[in-house]
Amino acid sequence: MSSSLSLSADLQNANPRLLRRIQRACRPTLTQPDLGLNLEVCDFINEKQGSLPRQAAIVTVKLINSRDPRISELAIQLLDVLVKNCGYPFHLQISRKEFLNELVKRFPERPPARYSRTQRLILGQIEEWTQTICKTSRYKEDMGFIRDMRRLLAYKGYVFPELKREDAAVLNPSDNLKSIEELQREERIAQSAKLQELIRRGRPQDLKEANKLMKIMSGFKEDESLETTKQRVAEDINKLKRKVDLFNEMLNNASNLGKIDETDSTLVELYGALKVSQPKIQKIIEEESEDEEAVTNLLQLNDNINALLNKYQLLKGGDVSNANNIQVNAGSGKNGNSLNLINFDDDDDDEDGSQNNSGNASSGNNNNNNNNNDIQDLLSDLGGLSFSSNDNAGSIALETSPPPAGNGGINLDALKSINAASGSNGNYGAGSSRPPFPPPSSTTNNDFTSSLSVAPPIASQPHQQQQQQLDPFGFDFSSLSAPAPTVSQETGPKILINQSEHVKIEFIIINKSSNSISLKGVYSNVGQSPVSGLQFLVAVPKTWELQLLPQSGNFINAGVNNGITQFINITKKQDHLDDTKPLKIKWKCDYIANGISVDESGVSDLK
Repeated sequence: MSSSLSLSADLQNANPRLLRRIQRACRPTLTQPDLGLNLEVCDFINEKQGSLPRQAAIVTVKLINSRDPRISELAIQLLDVLVKNCGYPFHLQISRKEFLNELVKRFPERPPARYSRTQRLILGQIEEWTQTICKTSRYKEDMGFIRDMRRLLAYKGYVFPELKREDAAVLNPSDNLKSIEELQREERIAQSAKLQELIRRGRPQDLKEANKLMKIMSGFKEDESLETTKQRVAEDINKLKRKVDLFNEMLNNASNLGKIDETDSTLVELYGALKVSQPKIQKIIEEESEDEEAVTNLLQLNDNINALLNKYQLLKGGDVSNANNIQVNAGSGKNGNSLNLINFDDDDDDEDGSQNNSGNASSGNNNNNNNNNDIQDLLSDLGGLSFSSNDNAGSIALETSPPPAGNGGINLDALKSINAASGSNGNYGAGSSRPPFPPPSSTTNNDFTSSLSVAPPIASQPHQQQQQQLDPFGFDFSSLSAPAPTVSQETGPKILINQSEHVKIEFIIINKSSNSISLKGVYSNVGQSPVSGLQFLVAVPKTWELQLLPQSGNFINAGVNNGITQFINITKKQDHLDDTKPLKIKWKCDYIANGISVDESGVSDLK
């Protein structure tokens, strides 16, 4: 059955109350979108749940394809409000191939010289989803078809509008503190939505996954998400403590100046964030009532917030003398058990050395979740880097029957034919020098401190012939950018840093002494698909100096060993030569596999 027939059948069973609300919100007599009517549809869906998110997505996309451009624009505005207010259950529906094919039904094979307003709005929606929920959502692994549709349209020549920062902020996760109960409620809603979709599709693999999910939801199987939720709350509390420290410092500066700058947006935002967090802290205290230490720390944090809020009000009212009498202990955001990029392992005993050594990041994540969260919390605040787990089991891979040929020139089933023409069979072939579609942009802002060294990768050149064409006279310019050590590069013991589904990272020890170590990093592709955009980052303790030379490339074909090499020199600073603590490094590896951005990280002990 085609996707159009399937959508028509679903419309016949749609909730009549939902249909009436959507029709009122999209009636052509409206001169502009009615936010009140759109939010009424959202409230009805959020209240009833069940199959309503799917029905709403189907009805809305049908209206988007209306021949009346006014109805189309109103339906796109309604779709935008639904995506931003109905959460994961609706995100799951817009990520289906069936929905996306219907959304671009009226897009021609070749882009027109001038886009219609409806086409511009649809392109804007797809770009917004790609840059937000496909990258920052907790369930981003379920959004693969959105990324595929974006790549397909770009391949066909469609140009996407620039995403506005305020639009992205709505869909990106909020850093406001949430209680365990709130996070668990969100998790249950997501599990219920995923279960319904699995049962609706009814394939054997879907029913098997649905059975596992039902066991978790009914309590017969341990829910690993509960522990993850508690860790997330702990991370959010640490972030809140850092906000308290920053707010305290800004208020102290205001006290010294004798007035408060009410136009300072950062100060106002911090005040609002701390004000909103107070009832959440009270809720978490109730949830953690059996843990006396946690309750004590939370009560202290709540007292600090109360004091700072009072101090802010006094300064705002011009009462500087009484504001100066309120003193809050600084350093509430420091966590003694967490790692620190600059001072890590310099002030603590080596009692946790075995835990911090993550020779294999995947096994390290399973055995030491707290350590991994410390790393996430550490580097996620620097340069906009995002550390996220990529082993989210049970993610849905949606498939539908191909739509009829008359449904427009663009649909996701074109991926198969284009990939086949490239000899890749859907996964870029081992012999292919590049993927058939341009990989998503993976640029990040790497504004690290001096202890974190980032080497700019040299442009990838998979084939020897390409190098000869670029250098017809036989000059070896590569030696100018990355001089190799004169000692043997291949001899010496190997250290396995990490091996994941796609990439294996190893260090070859070239030279080692008590005060220095020279390494050759070799990165291999152990997966079935090419890896592109690979970037390896390293951080060392402040007692050491790091020299990270450029990578030999950033692309590795499937199954290629030692496809990328990189030399690393680490030397102990002169004023710390007596330090006998073992050298530990933090590392992070970013790359793209199968069109999906992957982040891996860990801590390794270079004994």
